[in-house]
Amino acid sequence: MRVHNCLRWASRVISLLFASAACAAAVVAPAFAQTATDTLDRLDRLAARAHAFEAMPGFDRTRLSSVGRNLAAFADRWEAMRSASAPAPVSGGAGAITASARASSKPASQPSLTQSRYAGFTQSQTSTAWCGDNVLTAFNDTGSQIRTIAGTAGISVVGLSASSDRGARFTYMGTPPPTASFYQSLLGAPTVACADSSTFFYSAIWSDTQANISGVALGKSSDGGATFGVPALAVSKNGWTNLIDHDWLAIDPNNHSAMYLTYADLDFSGTFCGTDPSSRSSIPRYAIELVTSQDGGATWSTPTVIEQVCAGAASPWAAVIGPQVAVGPQGQVYVAYEAAGENGAAATARQIRLAASNNGGVSFGVPTIVAAVTPVGDGADLQGFVRANEFPSLAIGKGPKNPGVVYLAWSNGAVSIADTLTTTASYAFADIEFSSSADGGNTWSAPVRVNNNPKSGSGPLNDQFEPALGADQKGDLAICFYDRRRDPNNFLIDRECAKSTDGGASWSNKRITKQSFGAVVGQDRFVAPDYMGDYDTVATDSTGSEAGFVDSYASNAAGNPNVMCHKE
Repeated sequence: MRVHNCLRWASRVISLLFASAACAAAVVAPAFAQTATDTLDRLDRLAARAHAFEAMPGFDRTRLSSVGRNLAAFADRWEAMRSASAPAPVSGGAGAITASARASSKPASQPSLTQSRYAGFTQSQTSTAWCGDNVLTAFNDTGSQIRTIAGTAGISVVGLSASSDRGARFTYMGTPPPTASFYQSLLGAPTVACADSSTFFYSAIWSDTQANISGVALGKSSDGGATFGVPALAVSKNGWTNLIDHDWLAIDPNNHSAMYLTYADLDFSGTFCGTDPSSRSSIPRYAIELVTSQDGGATWSTPTVIEQVCAGAASPWAAVIGPQVAVGPQGQVYVAYEAAGENGAAATARQIRLAASNNGGVSFGVPTIVAAVTPVGDGADLQGFVRANEFPSLAIGKGPKNPGVVYLAWSNGAVSIADTLTTTASYAFADIEFSSSADGGNTWSAPVRVNNNPKSGSGPLNDQFEPALGADQKGDLAICFYDRRRDPNNFLIDRECAKSTDGGASWSNKRITKQSFGAVVGQDRFVAPDYMGDYDTVATDSTGSEAGFVDSYASNAAGNPNVMCHKE
């Protein structure tokens, strides 16, 4: 096993929004006078859009992922931040990773405090792709926000780190080229995929406040992730009525020209859900949608709706959120997500669901219910005010043992205790649960508990949360997650990885981190106060040339979030 810092300066993001704000007056040198004025204008536009969504009846930030929640927090803070001043942003990072730092597995990135004591040092929420010798990790990166805020092109809050030796060492690449227009931005939540050892792609949430577009952009590299071209739109919606969130990218393993991109769409247009007669406002529509490309990402289809719900008076808590997409060996397309509050149910009534397509994503069957889940923590936050969710992680079996088997992992509030100061009067400690389907998602095995620490009477109660699932060509499975089992008070966190060699029937657990770290939230004004990332990933070699797993995650051991990777 090798553990090391994935980047030179670290990795994680805000959703551009925050970054935007804190650096609004970041350009003080005379040479940047016009840029500073223009920067304030584009950030005013972002704030106006955020306020417009916040003012819509039915808007609920707790049902959004990182981009949407950070957008709402930015709107709350913008007026107070607008008049703030800060030193001019500079290019480059905070210092290179040294060989000794890699060898000792100590944090090699440090916060760049020359810019601000309050922002620009958060890197987290990771996605990793592995093809042959090359591994690429993308993440939300508030440092990238600082480095692009004063430029004449768009803003980017996406960071990249690349390895050319199968994950043994990583080099921080900074942000990929931002958008060409000053008013276009990459807001974060990047996911990555690779077709071969040369061809890598990333997707990220996109905003254009001049053309009024909310969507998803795609960037392509033809040199193993070393460089990327300017991103292009794959999804485009009306930016005043639609808030696009939580994108996920996948490539068909047997047809590299076939690509699939799913996302969540919060829609206030009223086109599907109509208008509330009492408030005369549009009823919010939550939807999971998917677009496809058959030419390697050059062009994209119109969206296919997988599931959509109306959060009206009859079902005010209805939502579908947190989608992931994966492709089976015969081109089957699977999309997993979380559903909540439907048919008049409470916000705490949640399910993990999966929808399947056998015609390349043109249409999907009726989604199946994988499992009912209990919200973790108090349904909004875990102990330490860390953002909580039950979003599923999806993988497809490979190799001789289990080809084509569909696997899912998620967090579930398995054990609850009374807590008078939570929003639900109880606190649900999170477990990692797992289920599989050998018939294309039609039926599912009974959920299995993955973390093997004692609970409920036989040991302390602790949280295990945000699972990342991978399946390699040997047929082995790995699920990595954040783990509090070593702290009886349930504050300190480790990275734990579980492995199964029998298709998920049993799991061994292994500690990855050498030292526990605390929850780090509310330190960086570029991100929501309870933000510590919404997901991470476990990557396997998409070319099939090597077994094993590369896990990417965020460590707070240095006092600020830094992206780390380990391989085994």
